[in-house]
Amino acid sequence: MTSALQQGIDAAKAGMMEEALAHLKDAIVEEPENANVWVWLSAIIEDEEKQTVFLKKALEIDPENRPAQRGLAFIQRKKYIPQKPGEKLSDYTRPIGVFKSPEPLTPAQAAAAINAGVQAEAARPIPQPQEPVFKSDNAKMPKPHKAWLDVLLYGLTMMVFVVIGILAGKTLLNLNLPFLTRPTPVLVELPPAEGIYVRTGDEYTEMELKLGNPSDSQGIPQVTRDKPELVLYTNMVSIETIKFMDVEGKEIPFLVTPAEQNCTILHPRESLSPGRYCVVHTLDQAKNQSLYWCVDILQP
Repeated sequence: MTSALQQGIDAAKAGMMEEALAHLKDAIVEEPENANVWVWLSAIIEDEEKQTVFLKKALEIDPENRPAQRGLAFIQRKKYIPQKPGEKLSDYTRPIGVFKSPEPLTPAQAAAAINAGVQAEAARPIPQPQEPVFKSDNAKMPKPHKAWLDVLLYGLTMMVFVVIGILAGKTLLNLNLPFLTRPTPVLVELPPAEGIYVRTGDEYTEMELKLGNPSDSQGIPQVTRDKPELVLYTNMVSIETIKFMDVEGKEIPFLVTPAEQNCTILHPRESLSPGRYCVVHTLDQAKNQSLYWCVDILQP
């Protein structure tokens, strides 16, 4: 029997929101400790206050629930940055991992699929050169067939099948082939939620979001490294929209390194003196409104 949660999901995907809401209410009774029930419930209603309550409930049940984390980050972002046209909470709470994905192919099945086309082509006989036929003294003699051209075309065909096989193998088996992919730095662990962090080894310290230049040290991490490593893991801002500045408003040059899962690592180009440094995103230059994520560098 299909669960109330799955019935609610099916109804929501079909656009029948009232029916979806009724099924999800039943799902609360059936599975009150299933975080996905609360995430889906938040995605089909419009009341932001209730959305927040439901997402927090999901995180109480499962603190590592990524869709709930993304949903709360989206609600927080709307307080500072206007929504894009058509943007809604459900854009950030999907996928929630309740659907079964197709069974992956085994290596043997994938290899068979990759090699099938190559073997079929290899079984084709190589055409033999034809002897010229003389019809009459006045008829034009056909040009002799060049065997080397057949061999060349056959070789090119084989190369095409090999390339197709490699690409198919990469897709079916999710292989990272060094000559087809650009390597990225390996983060042993991703940040715990969306935000901007100071990374020390494999540990992350969140740089608390401030509306305006902070006047105190509350929520601002302190480090002794003169070249801190900052990790941007958020859809709120991008490298193109931020500046890295000192407490006097001087812009600090930095290097950017893309990482996996849409993370970006930011490195100052030069060693920094002790003091406060902030990632700054301008909201309204005329009103002098900006978002700040700051870190204090201490004397080692």
